[in-house]
Amino acid sequence: MGLKKRKCKRFLIPGTTLYYGKKASGFFRQKYSEDFYPVINLSRGGAKFLCNERLRAGSAIMVKLNIPEINEHPEIIANVRWISKNPEQSYKYQTGIEFNAYGTGRNENPASVLTLLENLEQSGFNKG
Repeated sequence: MGLKKRKCKRFLIPGTTLYYGKKASGFFRQKYSEDFYPVINLSRGGAKFLCNERLRAGSAIMVKLNIPEINEHPEIIANVRWISKNPEQSYKYQTGIEFNAYGTGRNENPASVLTLLENLEQSGFNKG
């Protein structure tokens, strides 16, 4: 059995955080979590972050990224892929999310978000 290769290179931008909002009844609530959470790593395809709420795998969320020294705060539609207990005591859980496809369709993320993530990836940040 071969190892599954990641499609997107992971990187870390120190100080990056995110807010998230849950999808309800086909629409995203405008309200994000009151707290922001540290992003462990990021890629064009998703992110891993710490949080205190056990999100449900398979659930749709909207995340808003806060990246140091970047004036943009992209909002990205994503799905929770996995949750695990955080071995550290700072936050209860590590959560992995997969970003929805990029394009102009319903529930797709704008191509401008993909361009931003590609530029950050190529900037040579640490592999996360």
